[in-house]
Amino acid sequence: MKGLRAKKVNVIKEGTLIVAIDIGMASNHGCCVAADGRSTKTFRFDNTRQGLDTLWNMVLASKNRFQCNDVIIGYESTGPYGEPLIHYLKQKPVTIVQVNPLHTKRMREIIDNSPLKTDRKDPRVIADVIRIGHALSVVVPEGDAAYLRRLNNARERHVRERTALLNQLQQFVFLIFPEFSRIIKTIFCKTALHILKKYTTPAKVCSVNIEKLGEEMKRRSMGKFGVEHAAALIIFCKDHHRYSRGVGRFSYGYTARPRPTGDGR
Repeated sequence: MKGLRAKKVNVIKEGTLIVAIDIGMASNHGCCVAADGRSTKTFRFDNTRQGLDTLWNMVLASKNRFQCNDVIIGYESTGPYGEPLIHYLKQKPVTIVQVNPLHTKRMREIIDNSPLKTDRKDPRVIADVIRIGHALSVVVPEGDAAYLRRLNNARERHVRERTALLNQLQQFVFLIFPEFSRIIKTIFCKTALHILKKYTTPAKVCSVNIEKLGEEMKRRSMGKFGVEHAAALIIFCKDHHRYSRGVGRFSYGYTARPRPTGDGR
């Protein structure tokens, strides 16, 4: 991955055409601006091969109209929606740059004293940011680098999802059985997850034999927990006051509610 860092682009020189694009999921908006300030109207094109061809025809027409020699195409840093555009433009004789969303927000406030985004205004704001030199070169990894980036993004996404599910599980355990953590400090270990999966309520824990539960805990924890921990867990489960209050909160907050009938009740 060495050598794939983005570099800052210098101030735009005369004879350069700036094509600023506001990328969306289904369609994009663009604007062609010359270094001296002359520009086209904001135009719309779809995020398809036909739409990208329409963009390129507009670039060629604006290049001849403004008598420019070089073309710089810039966009605001976005997610995967911009990848079809980038791969299409890689095959064209242009320089591709990207701008920081924070810079476009500041420039938007300077132009009309409003941070609001509009499809018609954003391409011109992006073009102004590029014209003063606040843009970065685009790095498009290929081969193994692209494959590693995909894997890394997928891993980060799954880690966030796993963390969210574990936090949700911890909240449910506290609602139903707040004493559970006094026996097993963390619910994320194999022993705790096994008990929570097999015995989903304190009532089910109370119904199991102490020796049986102790043997399960000992086997799952590799000897760290045993019969004495199982006995303490069952004793805590017999606190009916805390148990009924926890289940009540859990049922009220997280169970599915019946759908309304046809008469609205």
